[in-house]
Amino acid sequence: MEKMIKDGYKTFLNEYFKENEELFKELEGGQSPHTMVITCSDSRVNPALIFNAEPGELFIARNIGNVVPSYEEYIGGATQAAIEYAVNALNIPRIAIIGHSHCGACAHMYHEPKEDEESLPHIDNWLKHIIPAKNAAMLEVHSDHKKNIFELTEKNNVVVSLQRLMEYPYIQTKLLNDEIELVGLWYDFVTGDVQEYDFVSKQFKSMIEK
Repeated sequence: MEKMIKDGYKTFLNEYFKENEELFKELEGGQSPHTMVITCSDSRVNPALIFNAEPGELFIARNIGNVVPSYEEYIGGATQAAIEYAVNALNIPRIAIIGHSHCGACAHMYHEPKEDEESLPHIDNWLKHIIPAKNAAMLEVHSDHKKNIFELTEKNNVVVSLQRLMEYPYIQTKLLNDEIELVGLWYDFVTGDVQEYDFVSKQFKSMIEK
């Protein structure tokens, strides 16, 4: 792993950094990202790569399962602190929540631990935030058994997090004043498809028709 990191850094320094030295000099004066991204810690999800973003464009907060906690819970939590800073200090005009296919956090909601399995107390406690998304997915599958319960959970988890963002008082104020946009996305890293949540139809639709 050390060799891979060092080699990667060498390539970055000699190629990308060298070609973009002026950009990094400009960033010394501060950041003004156009979008805050809340996404999963999963190594297969790279927001800057997906949206072809340069350094300084995206303010990214990552956690297990791209969760937005309720405003009143976990006071001082890292994700809440990042949201607060993005909205109140950086005045970011857009927050995008990105869920993704084959999400281990969402799949874990249906996992029955075996006796010899190591316990994951911190993960289990954190994933309680996904319970509403699981419940909604189970209702949908109950009415249509052909639906993929894991994909439904991933997408419902994005919707639940959008709803929780609306609980944050300072976000409520900015929404009422049309000063911030909330976006829900689901990324299929196998096909490259990115779907956006439509607040009117309450469905996820591909951002770009292929």
